[in-house]
Amino acid sequence: MANYGFAIDLRKCIGCHACTIACKAEHQIPVGVNRCWVKTVEKGTFPDTRRFFFPVLCNQCDEAPCARICPTNALFKRRDGIVDLHGDSCIGCRACMVACPYDQLFIDPNTHTAEKCNFCANRVENELLPACVSVCPTECRIFGDLDDPTSEVAKIALREAITVRKPEKGTLPKVIYIAAEESAIQPEMATRPFIYKEGQVLLRPVGSPEPDSRRPGEPRVDYDVPHGKPWGFDMALYLLTKGIATGAMLLSVLLWLSGSDTALTRVVGPAISLIFLTITAIILVADLERPERFYYILIKPNWRSWMVWGAYFLTAQGLLTTAWIAAGWWQLRVGLEVLAVPLIICSLLATCYTGFLFAQGLARDLWQGPFAAIDLVAQAIVEGAAVLILAGLAPGLTTIWTLGWILAAALAVHVVFIVFENVLAPSPTRHHELAVAAIRTGAFARIFWGGAIACAVLSVLVAPSATMNQGGMALALVAVLGLAASFAWEYVWVEAGQSVPLS
Repeated sequence: MANYGFAIDLRKCIGCHACTIACKAEHQIPVGVNRCWVKTVEKGTFPDTRRFFFPVLCNQCDEAPCARICPTNALFKRRDGIVDLHGDSCIGCRACMVACPYDQLFIDPNTHTAEKCNFCANRVENELLPACVSVCPTECRIFGDLDDPTSEVAKIALREAITVRKPEKGTLPKVIYIAAEESAIQPEMATRPFIYKEGQVLLRPVGSPEPDSRRPGEPRVDYDVPHGKPWGFDMALYLLTKGIATGAMLLSVLLWLSGSDTALTRVVGPAISLIFLTITAIILVADLERPERFYYILIKPNWRSWMVWGAYFLTAQGLLTTAWIAAGWWQLRVGLEVLAVPLIICSLLATCYTGFLFAQGLARDLWQGPFAAIDLVAQAIVEGAAVLILAGLAPGLTTIWTLGWILAAALAVHVVFIVFENVLAPSPTRHHELAVAAIRTGAFARIFWGGAIACAVLSVLVAPSATMNQGGMALALVAVLGLAASFAWEYVWVEAGQSVPLS
């Protein structure tokens, strides 16, 4: 079988956008979205300026991260190496958009499913060239079989000094560029026009509306297409509700095993967990572009995707929590003993999987940190302890004062993690550096320092006296501050991770 690829000679590209128009016409792509486009970067100061054209399209990666994260196998690699899409299987979760380092997937506003370039597979199967190749007036696009040594694209790959986009990602892209300008192929290098609003990262060099007087002639993006964030506020809300659900259940079981056999640990805490688990499921389904297809994740699972594992973990968590509530209501101690260990394991799995899911978002360097899964456990304990504290202060229930110490300890661990990763540790990549700068001093600085850090520090400082003096109002304040701190970080982590441009 063939192994199709592209070579693009940037010395010949004139930026006419014929390829973009041909692609739209061939595949009936709506206005506002594109399978391919031509980015323009300008460099220098008048009158010594140059303009570089950079055609952008799907790289048909050998190790395609979009296919790995897709929960329903809607994205798949064909025998000829083309990564294609079954629109009928897509649930519109946008995970593929988060995973693609090249910013090449989008949601079609007509079908509400993912879309991408597929090298015009419909034409290739009929021995025709892709539409963009057939209309290129300078023949700067060369298409062919990379495994055929007689093909022009294979010869170019062997004889020319070629470049690919983001080779460090290990995706093995099959679009190669000749004479690529560094500031065009690396999206973090050039300044962005004011219209560019991805994440609102008003940092240099990303997101600046004006040239930097200290750096005259620096590269600047003259033309690009806008791209929104795949995941937004609802994803941060999902992290909060899931953390409350898994944390409340985990702590209820652990406290019950330690001897706190009360209504709070047997019924009330688990009931709160089940309520928030239901809210989590509602958020996840409502966030889909095709919510009526949500069950595809269970009947068409891609076991390489952590989204699938998460769906099963959350389902198991719901069933086990329901069983615990029933056993607790009827005070069946043997039943609670049988359920305790499975619930602890399931609560930890349902908490941690999100860290691995976000790490599959290969495009976002901020989410690749090694401590995310552990930090999510710390946050879940904070959030679970907070809601159990507030519930325990209600009339007729017994307050478990130990929860104050548990919350403070988990919150301290969480703060250590985020300060180390986002303040103290060096950034491994330029992309990561820009995202962290957005957190420390940029668009998300107020929420980070004023919410995630300040609220956490206040909660930790107040917790000892509130616990030792058994002050109900003070302990409630500790709980509210802990929840605020945790949610502030979850919002920052989601938003800042998507704040750096990918193309």
